Amino acid sequence: MPSNVRVSSVGDSHAMGRGRLKLKLAAIAYVNSRHGIDSDAVLTRAGRVFLHTAAFEYYEALTGAPHHKRSIDPQRESQDVKLDLAAIAYVNARHGIDADAGLSRAGLALLCSIAIEYCEASTHADPRKRPIDPHLQLDSNGI
Repeated sequence: MPSNVRVSSVGDSHAMGRGRLKLKLAAIAYVNSRHGIDSDAVLTRAGRVFLHTAAFEYYEALTGAPHHKRSIDPQRESQDVKLDLAAIAYVNARHGIDADAGLSRAGLALLCSIAIEYCEASTHADPRKRPIDPHLQLDSNGI
């Protein structure tokens, strides 16, 4: 798990919890849109846009950044697949013979960390609005 993750369930506001929940559900939706008999490029693209939009909403809830600065650049989005890979890792960490709560939490921490990086790297995100509240940092035990 990255050492600089700014995700915690302790001291979260209701908006942060909702943002994280939507990010989790968007990751599940995106990963599942890629499989199955009814999967196609349109559905996968919609799942990907939903994931990237949820990442911005999570970032906005975390930092208090204004909603009107959100922008999903299709050119940048097609080149940056780290968020997609983090979603795949999180969803698959929840299943299988070695899945447990710790692995799932690590997957969620990775997903949230990559979502923050994705939003901060976008042209319209303001990295100066990073939260400095120590309650938004992971504890030493990873919770």
